[in-house]
Amino acid sequence: MDKETIIIGAIALVILIIVVRFLTKKAFKILLVVILLAAAGLFGYIYLTGIHTVAGLEAKYCENYDNRTDSLKCVCIVQPISDDFHSRFSDKELENMDELTFAKELSKALINKRAVIKEKLKENNAMHLLKDFKDDFLKDKLNLE
Repeated sequence: MDKETIIIGAIALVILIIVVRFLTKKAFKILLVVILLAAAGLFGYIYLTGIHTVAGLEAKYCENYDNRTDSLKCVCIVQPISDDFHSRFSDKELENMDELTFAKELSKALINKRAVIKEKLKENNAMHLLKDFKDDFLKDKLNLE
């Protein structure tokens, strides 16, 4: 993890603690904690995967078409994500994208292409692959397989 990411995270945590301290309503505190956990989860998910680029996603799932599961993940999930990234960024921007920006933009791409992803997964009777796609990252990082 680079210094910039650590500094941004520390500043965000301090600001969050200050905001939570001054809020008096419990509902707002709970909402802020949920938002913090969601943001930390997304960042951790991307950081733990070791995949920080679109090319990394494509290399993991789109190079081995012998494995039906990976080929379906490639066609149904990774290609729509890749299309979204390539429609919004130039090749140079994609190459120079840092981990934090990639994590934010990946979540945007998943939202932008969720209908396409779900449609393709339904066509192939493979709705379970979206959960598998997320679980793959943690298994690889923690060497559970």
